[in-house]
Amino acid sequence: MTALCRKPQSGERPPFIHTTMPRSNRYRLVTFDVYTALFDVESSLTPLVRHALANQADGLDIVRTWRRKQLEYLLVSNSLQRGRVPFAVITRQALDYTLSQRRLDVTEEVRQGLVHAWNELRLWPEAASVLTTMKERDYRIGLLSNGDEAMLRALAARLPVRCDDVFASEHAGYYKPHPSVYALPLRTLGLSGDQLLHVAGSATDVMGTKAAGLRCVWVNRQHDRVLDERYTADDECEDLRGLLSAVSAAAP
Repeated sequence: MTALCRKPQSGERPPFIHTTMPRSNRYRLVTFDVYTALFDVESSLTPLVRHALANQADGLDIVRTWRRKQLEYLLVSNSLQRGRVPFAVITRQALDYTLSQRRLDVTEEVRQGLVHAWNELRLWPEAASVLTTMKERDYRIGLLSNGDEAMLRALAARLPVRCDDVFASEHAGYYKPHPSVYALPLRTLGLSGDQLLHVAGSATDVMGTKAAGLRCVWVNRQHDRVLDERYTADDECEDLRGLLSAVSAAAP
């Protein structure tokens, strides 16, 4: 199946056959969601969890619950408006919650190791070649993520190409989908909204991007859909290879 993009119709699952995004190199910056669009959290963490727990529990189930509670806590942190709880702290507390719910006795050393593993996630298989091609086409590439800056820079160092910018949510004081996070690259680099393209990895990220007035390509691996169709992605693709069609420059 081809990995090209298209603008989905209302209520439709995208068949990923073409793109409607303007074919021009007008974007001065392409930002990527980190923990879903660029890196494969489940495949990276599941073997580590299985090993750490000595197969006492379903590793994939643990990772999915951990991730779900982590995302839940991000939204709670935003809603409470008592200051942004650091992403590393939220990740640790979501892990502790998950292990407690499963009645799993895990040492402090193992817990710390599992949280640190978020700094060493693996890219999606096609990511390296796509990023390399984008740099060859002279696109400026940035990370726009909910992670703490130190965590994002650790992952940026694992990319096969130079990451030009890292926009961490801690500098906004909120987590995505809060609009202040999406404003970070505009404010930092003095860009207008139409000069930025964000590559989202989740429905929530799509809605946040569009509500902030930015263009968005959704790497929609699960053929998900947004809850509010007022905020649909400009294009969707089944993996990162479709991004190349969405942003490719017109032939001279």
